[in-house]
Amino acid sequence: MVTRTRGVVLALAGLSLAACGNIHPGAAAVVDGKTISMQTLDKTADAYCAITANAARQQGVTTVSNSDVRRQAVVGLVSLVVARDLAESEGITIPKASYQLTAEQRDQIKTVFPDADTDEIAKAIEDNQEVSAISIALAEKNTNQQATAENQEQFAELGQQEILKAFGANDVSFAPRFGLDAKAQERAETGSLSVTAVDLDAPVDEELPRSLRCA
Repeated sequence: MVTRTRGVVLALAGLSLAACGNIHPGAAAVVDGKTISMQTLDKTADAYCAITANAARQQGVTTVSNSDVRRQAVVGLVSLVVARDLAESEGITIPKASYQLTAEQRDQIKTVFPDADTDEIAKAIEDNQEVSAISIALAEKNTNQQATAENQEQFAELGQQEILKAFGANDVSFAPRFGLDAKAQERAETGSLSVTAVDLDAPVDEELPRSLRCA
């Protein structure tokens, strides 16, 4: 189970994001009037950092940018809200058993991450798996076909495109600190964050200040 947690950070990296609108202080993002607080983001980002740093170490990468991971965390939180709203509007119900972790899997997390908040890590994994389950269910409904082991990845991508389309309808806004323009592209060379996946195979700047790294 734990070996596939790398997907938590990268699964939705291909989704474009909506324009940044007005956001009040303390909010990381707003989705159709629902606020995702910076406090919530901080907890989720800590979990993403633990997961990503562990996956990176397995590939020989010693440093992962905390700012990149925080950006992926806010994308994940927004995607979950949008996916749930879309599933409700489409009359799709996802069984909890399809994305919730077992007691044995939670024990594995505690073993791999003994110094981290394992409840938050488990929540991050479950949230990501819920979005994936919704994506597949959306694709099944739209194609009137059943997902199989062979086409599951394709169905997930099709469903993610539906979630992407729903970003606009849900009036998504991100805090300016994430540096996203109306097309979710990196702003001009201002030091703002960009919307790119954390590439665990790419060289990482070892000179990043410790405060900007995932431990």
